[in-house]
Amino acid sequence: MATTEDASEESGILQELEDIKRLLILTLLREGASQAEIAKALGVSQPSISRMFPGKIGKTTRGSAPR
Repeated sequence: MATTEDASEESGILQELEDIKRLLILTLLREGASQAEIAKALGVSQPSISRMFPGKIGKTTRGSAPR
């Protein structure tokens, strides 16, 4: 049976993984990765990535600078 301490530790681990995922996404965006490339790196669909970004964030193409 899981204790409150175990649940708290699991919650902390899940939050750390989410933080790592955000850092990976930001790094890939800075490198000019497309949404499709980011989706492939994370193992999710491109529409999932599209829903994560408001407006034009993440929609730049390789070689163009984000505004």
